[in-house]
Amino acid sequence: MVGMTRRRSGRGAALGLWLSAVVVVTASCQGPGGGGRAAVYPPPTGTVRIMGRGAASVPQLASFLLDANPQANAKEVLMLAEIYVEEARIEGVNHDVAFCQMCHETDYLRFGADVHPSQNNFAGIGTTGGGVPGHSFPTARIGVRAQIQHLKGYATTKRLRRKLVDPRFHKVPRGSAPYVENLTGRWATDPNYDVKIKAMLQALAQQSR
Repeated sequence: MVGMTRRRSGRGAALGLWLSAVVVVTASCQGPGGGGRAAVYPPPTGTVRIMGRGAASVPQLASFLLDANPQANAKEVLMLAEIYVEEARIEGVNHDVAFCQMCHETDYLRFGADVHPSQNNFAGIGTTGGGVPGHSFPTARIGVRAQIQHLKGYATTKRLRRKLVDPRFHKVPRGSAPYVENLTGRWATDPNYDVKIKAMLQALAQQSR
């Protein structure tokens, strides 16, 4: 399970493993989202569309998470980042937004709240607090796909391109949240939910330059 393996040798070893793993996926990082385009996101008070194309490459996404949580398994983080780029591209969702939302929801794959890492639930789908664990998904890819579908459900009325795996998709008011700031009060009750995600987007963009 992504994020479960802890590396006791610290940040340097985790990043060293990540750098060696990058060689394996270099070719896959040249498609959409992997071209090294510099992202420009407004301050946390600005607006960010959920639909669109992300700018960070797979290695940049992985590096962003590993900088915040050097104990995460570097190879698994790299694979997870690749899944986010692929799944978001299929549905037309900005993978930078989806990945940063995951980082916020899981505390950079530390989890530790109601959701257990083995659930592959990277966005708190079905959690309501008070120990309610929410939904579980059989693989990391299906968990990411459910998050992407949930985001698309909020952001637009366009149909899904993949088979539905999000168990709460039909509860989403379609097209009610085209911007990240619209997720506050809908996806989460935290009044600063969007501000936190957009602050991460800014940090990701700065790191990726």
